[in-house]
Amino acid sequence: MKKLGSILVIQKYIGVISIILLLLLSLISAHIYNSYKKNEMAEIEKLLKNIYLNKTINSIFESFEPRYKKITYTVNEGDTIEKIFNNFEIDNKEKKLVLEELKKNNISNIYKNQKFEFMLDRLEKVRVMNLKISLTKKKDFLLSRVGGDSNFLSREIEKNLKKKLDYKESLISSSLYSSAMTQKIPPNIIIEFARIYGFEIDFQRDIWKNDSYQIIYEKFINEKKQVIETGNIIFANMILRGKEYPLYMFETDGKVEFFDNRGRSVRKTLMKTPINGARLSSSFGKRKHPILGFTKMHTGTDFAAPTGTPIMASGDGTVLKASWCGGGGNCVKIKHNSTYTTVYAHMSKFAKGIKKGQKVIQGQIIGYVGSTGMSTGPHLHYEVIENNKKINSQTLRLPSGKTLKGSDRKKFEIKKINTNVLKAELIDLGE
Repeated sequence: MKKLGSILVIQKYIGVISIILLLLLSLISAHIYNSYKKNEMAEIEKLLKNIYLNKTINSIFESFEPRYKKITYTVNEGDTIEKIFNNFEIDNKEKKLVLEELKKNNISNIYKNQKFEFMLDRLEKVRVMNLKISLTKKKDFLLSRVGGDSNFLSREIEKNLKKKLDYKESLISSSLYSSAMTQKIPPNIIIEFARIYGFEIDFQRDIWKNDSYQIIYEKFINEKKQVIETGNIIFANMILRGKEYPLYMFETDGKVEFFDNRGRSVRKTLMKTPINGARLSSSFGKRKHPILGFTKMHTGTDFAAPTGTPIMASGDGTVLKASWCGGGGNCVKIKHNSTYTTVYAHMSKFAKGIKKGQKVIQGQIIGYVGSTGMSTGPHLHYEVIENNKKINSQTLRLPSGKTLKGSDRKKFEIKKINTNVLKAELIDLGE
């Protein structure tokens, strides 16, 4: 009877006993498995630290690098084409071959921030398969390898740019330059705007606060809607104390010029002011010299402006001098014709290519404002010499340019009407 009772008790608790045994078995199994994994991970870690295995793995992955590699290089100050090629482990034979091809195509001069795009073949030795060089904002040069090792095809490629007309207008609160920069007008367009009005308007004395301007100019954009380059000014207008001075671009005799409402060219022999964004700081005439301390004749006009402000040639001519001028510091002297010569002094530096004998055109940048020589601060000292006599540039009266007549005048009137219609359309579009 007791035996039967024990069996009944065991049967009653057999489920609980089974669960306890299963838990114990699971714990033992987990302990054994964790010990095995710990030993296995230790072995793997030891294996990974093996230097010979690491070298083998690295060599395998290196073999997976692509055969062709595209590299874009931006030219730095002081770079030469030879120095650029030395960056890419190109052997001397390959380098000589490509350089000779570039020389054949007159690709020798490079400039800072110019782009070189290489497509390199690295199968055995590094070979140049394609080389694209940005020549201008509108044009690329492409050198492509074809057929054998020494065969190349070269060509110039026009970039896919779209021309767009931009219209801007604004009040002038402080200066034309600062107002135009606020309107995001490109600096070269501002300089051209100042140049075409520089024959008639003194930007330091003729412009009052709340005078205004209007301008239509060309710009060229790429597929990303980025402005790559600007073109011509189509229309310009200065509104000074309520009076308008509109100018229209018109091509005559193969040259682009600007004409007023009556078809009269604004172009004269010399510009009234060869600098923009400056103030008249010292006029022509007797004055107390700021450094020497005694009164003497001031034979030019001084324009105060920040260091680095561009200085323009006030007329077409030939550079007679571009060097140190003693008290005048760095200076440029330009002979315009048999009557007029101009001098620009105290420059911080000369513009690229400006040297004795160099031909320059009106409005071309010849140097930058500085304070070299006998100077108390950054400014341009500007002189006009008429028949070997220094005269006051601000009172100089030059004859107006040509007036359009006959068929040219008729074409101009049509162009003027079309430009005014274009202006109205751009204003309506909010351009």
